[in-house]
Amino acid sequence: MEQRQYFRTKISGTEVYISDGAGFCLGTLKDFSRFGLCITDIPRKIHSEDGYFTAVMSSENLNFKLRVEEKWMAKDGLSTMVGAAIENVPWDWTEMAMQHEPKKKKSK
Repeated sequence: MEQRQYFRTKISGTEVYISDGAGFCLGTLKDFSRFGLCITDIPRKIHSEDGYFTAVMSSENLNFKLRVEEKWMAKDGLSTMVGAAIENVPWDWTEMAMQHEPKKKKSK
């Protein structure tokens, strides 16, 4: 089982526009945390520059342009799934991710 330092929030229906050294494509945000995200349904291989690419999310609740570093990639049929770490995480992203984390119960 995965051991992560920060909770990953599952999400559906949020599109991610990806810009890399070869052009643009569209994927779907699967989950995210304070410092990373997982993008699915990518129709082609990401051609990152030095391992980095730009991910733009724009929905009712998410409006971010992030520079991310690809950490892993997996083929899923005809599409690709990528896990990425966010470079220089913006405070707005951290606040948003923390709002989705489970609340810790206070000790008495």
